[in-house]
Amino acid sequence: MADDLLYKPRYSLISAQSVNAGEMSAQVNGDGFGIGWYAPDLDSEPCVFRSIKPAWSDQNLRNLARKIHAPSIFAHIRAASPGMPVEEYNSHPFTCGRLMFMHNGVIGGFKEIRRSLLRSLNDTSYDAISGSTDSEHLFGLILNHIDDPYADITSEQLMNAMESALQDLSKILLESSVKQHSYINACLTDGDSLIAVRYTTNHSVQPASMYYMYGTEYHCREESCMMEPSTGKPHAIVVASEPFTSKRSEWMKVERNSMLTVDENMRIHFRNIDLPIEHIISDS
Repeated sequence: MADDLLYKPRYSLISAQSVNAGEMSAQVNGDGFGIGWYAPDLDSEPCVFRSIKPAWSDQNLRNLARKIHAPSIFAHIRAASPGMPVEEYNSHPFTCGRLMFMHNGVIGGFKEIRRSLLRSLNDTSYDAISGSTDSEHLFGLILNHIDDPYADITSEQLMNAMESALQDLSKILLESSVKQHSYINACLTDGDSLIAVRYTTNHSVQPASMYYMYGTEYHCREESCMMEPSTGKPHAIVVASEPFTSKRSEWMKVERNSMLTVDENMRIHFRNIDLPIEHIISDS
C-alpha cells in the first residue's frame, strides 16, 4: 500500500519529511507533489497524480494512498528552485510512454543551456516536455536515448540511456562554459527495473542524500514499519532521499557519484559516474 510508504512510517515522506526534512537542502518541501504507480493488469503505462498543493495538506492524496496497491511506486515532494513557477506541469514525476522520472537537485546554468539542450532533442523527447524545470529537460535528454518509450525496455537500456544523457549534459555545460555546480539525484523506471543516480559536480560537498533498503517484504503493522531481512535475492527494494523507518540500520547509503540499478530480476548493481564537467569546474 502507498499508505505504508507515505504516511505510516515514523519519518514518512508526507507527514514528516515534507515539513521537516532532516538531510535535504530544503527542510520544507511545499511547492507541490506527485505520486506515480503501475497497474500491470490494466496496461504498461504509469498512472500519475500531481498537484501544486503542499503534500501534507492534500486530503485527496491521503485517500488515494489508502487504496493504491502497486508493484512499483514513485513519490516526490517539491521545493521549487528560485525563479521556477509552481504549477502542475512542474510537479514530479514526469512520464512518457512506460517511463517515469523524478529529480532532486539543480542543473547549474540551466538558463544558459536550455536552448542548446532543446535543440539536441528528437521530436519524441521535445514533445514530452510540458513544463519549465531543469528536471524535465534532463528527462528529455534521457528519452533521446530510448528508441521507443512505449515499447519493452531492458534495465541495460535504461542504464545506458541515463549514462548517455549525463554525458550529453556534461558536453552541453562545457560548450556553454557553465561554472555553476550541478546536483543530480534522479530516479528512472519502466515499472520493471529502476535506475537511481546520486551525483554532484562539486568536490567540496556531498551530493544530496540517497538511501536504499531491501529484504523479503516491507510492511507496516500497528505502530511499526520495517523491512523483513533477506539472505538471498530480495523481493522488496525501497530507495529514498533519507531513511523513514525507525530502524536506521535497515538503510544503506548510495555512494557519492554513483548509479544504482535494480534490474528485472530484482538484482542490485552499482556503477560509478565520472563526467568531464566535474573535473573542469573543479580545476577552474
